[in-house]
Amino acid sequence: MLKFNRTTEYGLIALRHLSQRASGEAASAREIAEVYGLPFDILAKTLQRLKEAGIVQSAQGARGGYRIQRQLEQVTLAEFLELMEGAGGVVACVEQADDEPSCEFQGRCQIHSMMQGLNARMKAFLSSIRLSEFTSISHGQNIVTLESFKNTQVST
Repeated sequence: MLKFNRTTEYGLIALRHLSQRASGEAASAREIAEVYGLPFDILAKTLQRLKEAGIVQSAQGARGGYRIQRQLEQVTLAEFLELMEGAGGVVACVEQADDEPSCEFQGRCQIHSMMQGLNARMKAFLSSIRLSEFTSISHGQNIVTLESFKNTQVST
């Protein structure tokens, strides 16, 4: 099963917090960490990564802190996961570059093409989810339904 690492979770928590602020109002990393009980150092590094990617902006001073810079409707969950966790696939050989050595089972593997298909479907599904969906749902509401997963189309 797909499992997010902690920095990904902290990034989603921070983006939701920032999206609920009044227009233009910033929040510090310390404020977000204290509100949600998150480790400050890890959250600060996570926010810095989001800043470098242009998703949030930061300002110094009395009214400083972080604000959302890029519209979250424009950022897919697939893009966010790649930023936070790096490129990856359901199995290592699916996302390898052509110049990297392939897995030890190359030539004997009977599931590689199936894993490629599964990886493409997962990527298409994650690309169909916008970060704005995480910021606009109510507490306890599901972001994705089984029906939306069934309707995910993969072009081959």
